[in-house]
Amino acid sequence: MREEGWLRVWGLMRATAAWAVLLLAALVFAVPAVGLVMGLVAPPLVADPGTDPVQEDGRIAWGASYRERVGSIEHLHLVGDAETMGYAHGALMGERIAALETDLLRTFTELVPSFLLRHLVLGLVSFNNRSLAQHFTGRELRELAAMGHAHARRSDLYGSMSPGFTRAVQYHALHDASQYMIDNPLVNAPQVGCTAVVARGARSRSGRIQVGRLFDFEGGNSFDLDKVVISYDPQEGQKFVSVVWPGMVGAVTGLNESGIWISVNSSVSDSHAVSGRPVVLVVREALQFATTLDQAAQLFEQATLFVSANIVIVSGDEDAALVVQVGPGGSSRLPLDGDSLAITNHFRGPAWDQDAATARRLLEGTSPKRLARAEQLLAARVHDSASLLEVLRNRLGPDGQDIGFGNRGTINAWIGAHLVVADPRAQILWVCEPSHGLGRALAFGMEGPLDLQPLPASDELLWHERVASRFESILDETRGMLERGEYDQAAVAAEHLLELNPSSFAAYECAALATADLTERRLLLERSLELLPAYPADEARVRAHLDALK
Repeated sequence: MREEGWLRVWGLMRATAAWAVLLLAALVFAVPAVGLVMGLVAPPLVADPGTDPVQEDGRIAWGASYRERVGSIEHLHLVGDAETMGYAHGALMGERIAALETDLLRTFTELVPSFLLRHLVLGLVSFNNRSLAQHFTGRELRELAAMGHAHARRSDLYGSMSPGFTRAVQYHALHDASQYMIDNPLVNAPQVGCTAVVARGARSRSGRIQVGRLFDFEGGNSFDLDKVVISYDPQEGQKFVSVVWPGMVGAVTGLNESGIWISVNSSVSDSHAVSGRPVVLVVREALQFATTLDQAAQLFEQATLFVSANIVIVSGDEDAALVVQVGPGGSSRLPLDGDSLAITNHFRGPAWDQDAATARRLLEGTSPKRLARAEQLLAARVHDSASLLEVLRNRLGPDGQDIGFGNRGTINAWIGAHLVVADPRAQILWVCEPSHGLGRALAFGMEGPLDLQPLPASDELLWHERVASRFESILDETRGMLERGEYDQAAVAAEHLLELNPSSFAAYECAALATADLTERRLLLERSLELLPAYPADEARVRAHLDALK
């Protein structure tokens, strides 16, 4: 009887364990799956024109819209109402949309290495965004639906994973959702690093207001290599030019025929919202319909955004600029009072003095460093489009100190997805070819490419092509060797790092940790500190290594 009792207890324990495993499996797989299902969005009905693009005069055309290659940049010209432009976008750029999605998935896998965590993140994001489409206008939904329909007919590689329209809606919240990942401990998220600059009056060679921005986004190489300049001739609103990526009907950088420039830098504040209007859609709306600085600013102030952002607005005709610092909890305006203004990734002014998230960004991020360097460069000379290009290509530290390449505390850490400068009153937009803003800057206007001499590529472009990716790859390998205790191999790799990037704090830190000679380690760590570690956390880590030698 005693043995039978133990058998019953053992059977009960096994059954309980089995139910626990099933419950855990349900939480890990079923709950996120429910989120994925709840995130599905039904597209509005759109007509299928049933026609395919044709090759003509070196372009690929669909109706009045067409696609062409301008240097190393794709140019897409869209004409018509929302559905017509959407269908043309999907028909003409379908294979590039598919390539971008592939690169995004690859990057997502790198940021979230665990399959279970990826499944959980996707499920939670989909659940959170279940009402996202409600924040799109009917015009925007029709344009997206038409684009997805055309794309699905030709080159949709991921239709079995999720409907194209649902993916398109989620894609337009990518800029917003990525901000939530920055402080998420489950995600190896990249940090933000966008910088924008404005010059006018005594700081402008022509006297006209000038503007430029570097958009840093580590979503994959496609965001740099496959950027697209879209010139819009919409049935509603006005003509405008947008620098984005295939499949994006929103905007992050653009200029319209009223001379209004708009660009967005991510920011942070204490206020949060689980859903809202994607900021890229408000940028597009303002480019298409705003004709004055104040009209554009009001569109952002009235929008129900769910992340914080610095919206840089410049008016060529008004010779004025301001930054709308906006988030779910409110907004403030930062005007251009003097003749120059630099903007990075934090809010400024009395309205944000008590904001804890802003204080953390200032304490823990690179935004103050980049702001100080940009202000220093703006004050150093009188500017035109070419010199603003130099400001946004600058990889040096304070007072021009050489601290290597790839340092996130510099303006251009060679991670930028696009670099654009503009003369808004002249309606000229200069867009850099790859890589990371170092290539030639090609001129575009409201109708597309302009017959103007390109602004030259950076002198460092060839150096970047030769060493940048190798350095990052070897740096990752070296850090892995150090974690595994493979110090001899790490020492050899660190020597290679110093050959490729001899002024890099990270290279000196790796060399220090690889050597068994404590005197040499101290010297290498001290040199690492002299080369200005990018983040305060980087500096603290190097100082901790030094303190361990005492």
